[in-house]
Amino acid sequence: MHMPRHPVFCALLAGSLCLTACSGEQKKEQRAPKPALVTVTEARLLDVPSTIDAVGTVEASATVTLVSRVSGELMEVLVREGQHVKKDDLLFVIDKRPAEIALHQVLAQLESDRAKLVKAEQDLTRSQKLTRGGFTSAAQNDEARVAAIGYRAAVKVDEAAVEQARLNLSYCEIRAPMDGRAGVIQVDPGNIVTAHTQPLLIIDETAPVDVTFSVPERYLPEVRGLASESSLRVTARTKDDTESEGELTFIGNVDSATGTVPLKARFPNTDGKMWPGEYARITLRLRLLKDAVTVPSRAVTIGPDGTFVYVVGDDMKARYRLVSTRVEHNGVSVVTGGLEAGEKVVMEGHVRLADGIDVRFPSVRTQAEDKQPATPGAAS
Repeated sequence: MHMPRHPVFCALLAGSLCLTACSGEQKKEQRAPKPALVTVTEARLLDVPSTIDAVGTVEASATVTLVSRVSGELMEVLVREGQHVKKDDLLFVIDKRPAEIALHQVLAQLESDRAKLVKAEQDLTRSQKLTRGGFTSAAQNDEARVAAIGYRAAVKVDEAAVEQARLNLSYCEIRAPMDGRAGVIQVDPGNIVTAHTQPLLIIDETAPVDVTFSVPERYLPEVRGLASESSLRVTARTKDDTESEGELTFIGNVDSATGTVPLKARFPNTDGKMWPGEYARITLRLRLLKDAVTVPSRAVTIGPDGTFVYVVGDDMKARYRLVSTRVEHNGVSVVTGGLEAGEKVVMEGHVRLADGIDVRFPSVRTQAEDKQPATPGAAS
């Protein structure tokens, strides 16, 4: 028996089938991934200075520890801690009286021996005349000659003793051996100092100063080769971002434990802003790379297989590309392999990327579009 179909039932069934079909199409659309939003830039040819960045330590170019050359009581201290001193400035005074007495003694001995030498030479002259006349023997003449020679030697010894006594007297005044900055005074006036043993003061030469730093040993052949041709310039930046220009002065041996090479550069430091003991950021300039392929450093990523970039072609797909980089300068990396000038590389949006994924660029709305009124009925 054939049962008649109700019109309302047929309408509900058709609506259900339509909703099911539409829901299936929406799910298909949701499954299709949207292109990743990225920003790109072109690899460009630029002249880039080849540099090496490092961190160094500022050191005094020379350090002298002052000690007394004579023993005695320290009478005066004429320098302040931290004072900048000039070469030959008087810094300390040791009691001079013992040295003055010793000088007087050797001067008196010299005067006595000189008088005896005059008398011996006169006796020798008379003895020679008497010997020629046959009035004295040759033995007596020889005795007179030996006496004169002995007093001549005694006078020379006395003259040397006088020089030594005067030198010891001058040592009682301790002067600065060079320009520099005085450190901590280690002995106060009134103390007895012993010659050649007790430090009095340390002076550091701070104009110029040296900066020691290390670079990876792979740079050693290039640094040595360029340093043999001309002087290499070095820039140092201290904590207050003050820049100073210097020159590489020393290349050390490779440290096998760290795989680095110690270097040293000298800076004039005429303004005194570089201070011994502080750290400085160092840039060693090697050479200028002409027409180098460059990209912003933020476009370069380091992965398990090495350094890579994402290149976007005309098909709007991001391609994973391993590249070789050499130097980085002011936010720009030099690419030595794997990339050509003019190719587009991704700068932002790396997180969502994989090899072959579709990409899109940010849309740019003009000011005229922003000012257009909304179309009636466009808003739901």
